[in-house]
Amino acid sequence: MLYGDITSNQVGVGIPLFSLRSKESVGIGEFLDLVPFGQWAKKCGLDLIQLLPVNDTGEESSPYSARSAFALNPVYIRLQEVEGAKEVLGDEPAKQNKIFAKQPRIPYIDVVRYKRSALRKIFDEKKKDILADTHFNKWVEQNDWLRPYAVFCALKAENNEASWKDWKKKDKPKESDVLFQKWMQWVAEVQFLKAVDELNKLDMRLKGDIPILINEDSADVWHYPQFFCIENRAGAPPDMFCYSGQNWAFPTYKWDNLEKENFGWWRDRVNHAARFYHAYRIDHVLGFFRIWVVPEQEYTGILGNFVPAVPIYTDELLQAGIPRETVRYLTLPNFGEERLKNAFGNWTEEVKQKYFEPLHGSPGRYILRSEYRSERVIISLNEEQIIKDALLNVYWDRVFTPSSTEDVLWPYWYWYNAPVLLTLPEHEINAIKNVIKRNEVGQEDLWGKNGYKLLNVLAKETDMLVCAEDLGAVPNCVPGVLQSLGILALRVERWSRDWGQSDSPYIPLCEYPRLSVCTTSNHDSSTLLGLWDEHDFDKDFYWKHIGQSGKAPAVLSAEHVRLIIENLFRANSILAILPLQDFMALSQKFIPQNPDDDRVNIPGTIGPQNWSWRMPCLLEELLKENELNESVAKLVELRKT
Repeated sequence: MLYGDITSNQVGVGIPLFSLRSKESVGIGEFLDLVPFGQWAKKCGLDLIQLLPVNDTGEESSPYSARSAFALNPVYIRLQEVEGAKEVLGDEPAKQNKIFAKQPRIPYIDVVRYKRSALRKIFDEKKKDILADTHFNKWVEQNDWLRPYAVFCALKAENNEASWKDWKKKDKPKESDVLFQKWMQWVAEVQFLKAVDELNKLDMRLKGDIPILINEDSADVWHYPQFFCIENRAGAPPDMFCYSGQNWAFPTYKWDNLEKENFGWWRDRVNHAARFYHAYRIDHVLGFFRIWVVPEQEYTGILGNFVPAVPIYTDELLQAGIPRETVRYLTLPNFGEERLKNAFGNWTEEVKQKYFEPLHGSPGRYILRSEYRSERVIISLNEEQIIKDALLNVYWDRVFTPSSTEDVLWPYWYWYNAPVLLTLPEHEINAIKNVIKRNEVGQEDLWGKNGYKLLNVLAKETDMLVCAEDLGAVPNCVPGVLQSLGILALRVERWSRDWGQSDSPYIPLCEYPRLSVCTTSNHDSSTLLGLWDEHDFDKDFYWKHIGQSGKAPAVLSAEHVRLIIENLFRANSILAILPLQDFMALSQKFIPQNPDDDRVNIPGTIGPQNWSWRMPCLLEELLKENELNESVAKLVELRKT
């Protein structure tokens, strides 16, 4: 859908759909909850609502772990609005909701299982009417993605939800089961479009989220294997927040195969999203420039490399005067007794016997046995954690990571700090540094061209406003490409700093790009209140940055939150989109005793605390919170003047 011209500053609110609560919703936020939430946003003078992905994720609570790039999550269906629900279910949904509502966070799996079983009851009772529905049949014919998805889901159910790679039954599923999956998608789309229509009447825009990656256990990877590389995994390189990087366990793309078909899969994906959204956020936009690829046998992201990238060839190192045996040593180092004792202490002899073997032709030198050259293997060992950590550090001690081709090498992320590098003569160290530095310079042009080619497809395909999540180690080419394509960048204030300077000063808000979205926090970070409690957050430095004098308060009050948001709203960014939690902190009533309770996700962790946050009141109650709503409205008005 067309976003429309933006002639002045606009303000939005971000919330996961699952976090909404109303008198009608059962256990989780629902598509139709967007209507009262839109009414609240309108009352506060807001312009848009930003959601996390709403794709079907099965029993996986993370909205970024989709089993389809197209299918909606049936868990967001309002049962009471489904034709025939009252006759089949009676008041069962209301009773079930009372059970779900007693839990402080969303019991996601329980809600998914209940809703799907309830929908199946309706489907089985009304199957004859569904088959005769001309609107439903026409919709099925118009959606090419639907059949593969429905067959995938039906087969997955018959195989007890196992990954498609482990299916024992791969034959054609029951047609009634396939039809059920199709019908759930139709019901979900009808309800979502009904909500979108009401938002349009309010002149409220909706912003979606399109993840760059898709779950390996998905209908798309199963049905279109030619587009995906399952021999490795996508992730993120190490950064200040995660020493060992990230391994997201998602397959990467075979972009050459996608390009041969004019990126049809991606074009279909964004056109499908345009049915519902006026704008969308491209998750991890840096991956369109270059994606961090991790070998399948590794667990963390530390031993990955960028794709595409200009490699370092062994011949370059040989020509620089590095002997071939030294190149191998820097790729798969061997160790002397002293290095092993420093790593393993009193366990040295035991560890050496178990996991190392003598290096042929080099007495007193040892190399890790081939069967242990894998993070996954090391992590699974039945050893004390201290020994496994030491084995990982030894395994990581390298300057280059090898590729499938012997003469192609990739620099290890921490190559400059690798202990093995310091064992070389100084002239060899300097030669290696020069080769790697020259290689780094050669990447930007490649990444810039790649990013422009791929993002040009997304930016030009629909009339939606395109926004980018450009966080992390950002290549120099990224801002220019985004600017040239009219894609909005992202500025999270706490991370928008000049990291090249010694004190890492905050970037002045007036210097934020006009084509950008500014915010206080996001779904992967703490809230404003949570930030204030983080032990490594310099409150006084930040307090001075927002123009306040004196020492920063030990605890944030609602008035302090107002000062922070008021300051952010002075940013040059065309859009300011804040999480609902930070808006609600404008009322002392909604400041939680433990700010971590308001957090949506903690990256790198797994557990019920993630993707299960509920807003602290019903939407019907939020509409009546006059003091809070007036506070939000005043700040919004200030930004727009």
